[in-house]
Amino acid sequence: MKQNSFRTAHRAFTLVELLVVIAIIGVLVALLLPAIQAAREAARRSTCTNHVKNISIACLNYENAKKEMPYGRKFNYWDAYTWTELILPYIEQQPVYDLFWTLNDPDPVATNGTTATSSSPIGNDDRLRQARTTEIPIYYCPSDGTPIPNEIGTASFGFLRGNYRGCVGAGDMYGFLPAPPSVFSTAMRQLVQSDNNALIGVFGVQVPGTGFTEIKIPANKLAQIGDGTSNTLMISEGVAPTVQNWGGPIGGMIYGNMGGALFSAAESPNTSNPDRIIGPCPQHDLNPPDDGYTQPCDAVGGHPGAGRQGGRSATAFARSLHPGGVVASMADASVHFLTDGTDTEVMRALGTRNLGDISEIQ
Repeated sequence: MKQNSFRTAHRAFTLVELLVVIAIIGVLVALLLPAIQAAREAARRSTCTNHVKNISIACLNYENAKKEMPYGRKFNYWDAYTWTELILPYIEQQPVYDLFWTLNDPDPVATNGTTATSSSPIGNDDRLRQARTTEIPIYYCPSDGTPIPNEIGTASFGFLRGNYRGCVGAGDMYGFLPAPPSVFSTAMRQLVQSDNNALIGVFGVQVPGTGFTEIKIPANKLAQIGDGTSNTLMISEGVAPTVQNWGGPIGGMIYGNMGGALFSAAESPNTSNPDRIIGPCPQHDLNPPDDGYTQPCDAVGGHPGAGRQGGRSATAFARSLHPGGVVASMADASVHFLTDGTDTEVMRALGTRNLGDISEIQ
């Protein structure tokens, strides 16, 4: 008997069906990518929040040990040592602290650009160079590209840029109105006219008189924060330049300059008003310009030189690459996300330490 054989027929996808499947996959990917990116940014912001928290606790631990806050600027010199070196033992970086061997010399000697001095971490010195180029993970926000090298090939100046800044107050680092001044109330203007340090904050540089000839900076203390530690800004973020050559003071966390380790609360976070810094702005004053740095910036003066103060009227504001705001801490080490829509007057009230203009951040 003849047995019939059967062949199973296989049906292939048509071109239309294949295109529909590809289109569906494309839509799903388009829907998932923003969610994935948002999740990644949420994780980066969480890490940044932890960094700000730990830096703030380190500042308070320093104050508890020394009975004064870390200074914003060791001496009233450009590129002076700042709070970022002082707190190294309190963030488990004692070996790096020890490499900054000129840090604890009490006698002010202006930096000359090559020789190690008491004023600054600058110098053609093996220990200082190692300290300047050692990565300190807590100083880098993962939403930015830091650590970013700055003049690494130069023996005296090479260092790594970072992202966190101490608040000098609601004006320049001396407590004066910035220039050109933003719109301040008449009452605040009168206060500044009668008190050199009226707008000063946690890391403000107190300089007696109007000549700015004082070199040694009086210490700031928690007891001077009359507005309350929970109502006074201490640490926030900044965005670093992307070029690896000299990029100006912005991002120079190892120096007590505006835009380096210091910022002003004169404007809201991520304001469209430009930072006004001493020295070049990355995106238009460098040759070639830094096309990757997009934050607004105007230079208000050239490089002042090692032995000059280089801080009057300069301001740099809280900025970050987080969507919608910046991570910041108060002087009690509480951490908050200050949105771009934070009222300017609220920001200024938070910046000052003893002006009586108290604003609360939830």
